[in-house]
Amino acid sequence: MGALAGFRPVLTLLMPAKAMAAALMALALGSVPAQADLAAAEAAIAARKYDAAIAELQPMAESGDGYAKWKLAQLYLAGHGGTVTEGVELLKQAAEAGEPEAQSRLGVLYAKGEGVPQSDTEAYKWLSLAARGASPGVSRLMAETNQSIVGQRMTPEQRAEAQAKSDEAAAGYQAPVAAAATPESVPASTPAPEIEQPQAAALPPSGVPAGIRLQIASVPNESDVEGEWQRLKKRLGAPLDGQELHVERADLGAKGVFYRLQIGPFADRAAANATCRDIMAAGGECLLVGP
Repeated sequence: MGALAGFRPVLTLLMPAKAMAAALMALALGSVPAQADLAAAEAAIAARKYDAAIAELQPMAESGDGYAKWKLAQLYLAGHGGTVTEGVELLKQAAEAGEPEAQSRLGVLYAKGEGVPQSDTEAYKWLSLAARGASPGVSRLMAETNQSIVGQRMTPEQRAEAQAKSDEAAAGYQAPVAAAATPESVPASTPAPEIEQPQAAALPPSGVPAGIRLQIASVPNESDVEGEWQRLKKRLGAPLDGQELHVERADLGAKGVFYRLQIGPFADRAAANATCRDIMAAGGECLLVGP
């Protein structure tokens, strides 16, 4: 049997040139439909055509695409087709497939006990995994902040247990992000948008309007602000239509200076949360800031 196995590469190489070219072309084009479907789904979400987006995402999710499962879970959990139960199940599958944003959202659900049994240990584990795997920016900032909030209500022993579970799971879900890619961070007492905590009102920094705002990005260079704003408007579409950009300069000492892109102010938390849900459904991230 071992000798026969050794002949297979030779037989492949002896395939007629035209057949070989056709096979290679088919292989190269195999991923194009999935990419096209995902682009169509993102465009449909941005246009709030949720039924069309679901139609594009479902086949990809059924084939095992973790990102498609995450996007579909977002839509179901936001009430756009499907059920909450289906949304939570897809979210779990996407989180186990290593999607950091799905891990972050699942951690929040465990922290609140929404759709899953309340468990700070599970919440801390999933938020820790999300913080490891998320790219620098708002996504990781939200995961780290929520993890810190959950950690504050746990005993040291509980945190150690949860961290051990996170370390064990990390090898199976995704490799840790390089330590050099350290994002902007916030104090542990700062509340995250998903896990609301009591917060004393504070005056906004100079140049930033008072009231409730949504932070949608943070960049380390002031020269990058306009380009990031235009990129987000193009990518997210409708949720940012008519929104005014406000930039908050944050000096974090040794971590450097960051420029926070925010929209608002909003009349109340309900209005801000509604816009945040639309932004997340379109594939973006948002952080509730202000009183």
